[in-house]
Amino acid sequence: MALYQIVLLAVNPDNLDAHQLMVKAAVIAEQNHAELHVAFVEPGLGNVSFLDAELGLEEAHLDTQATRILQLSALSRRSPYKVRAMHIADGDVAKHLLVLVKQVRANLVVLGVHKSGVQWFGDLSQVLSQQGGCDVLMCH
Repeated sequence: MALYQIVLLAVNPDNLDAHQLMVKAAVIAEQNHAELHVAFVEPGLGNVSFLDAELGLEEAHLDTQATRILQLSALSRRSPYKVRAMHIADGDVAKHLLVLVKQVRANLVVLGVHKSGVQWFGDLSQVLSQQGGCDVLMCH
């Protein structure tokens, strides 16, 4: 019996460990014969990035979004297991991921843990597991 039917990898494609996280999520998805989804939320204010809110630069926003799509596409192509869908948003990371977890009915969310002093991923994992009703795996 498979533990997970839908695995969601929430990853920053700029992270040096992004490919390693992809491989971990892909192995779990393959072992469970699950769908694998990949998501990135550009942190920002509300539903727009900080740059857009402060400067109103729509072109910069579109360029950043196009770059993120290319990065996630490249990361997905290098996955050892087929990626079913990519999801991109900007704004409140927890809010967008929570909506996505419910939308795709993810059973497991895989997150990368950053070694900085910022502990917002701890809050994110708690929000996703409690409000999203899914397991959360935090990887180093």
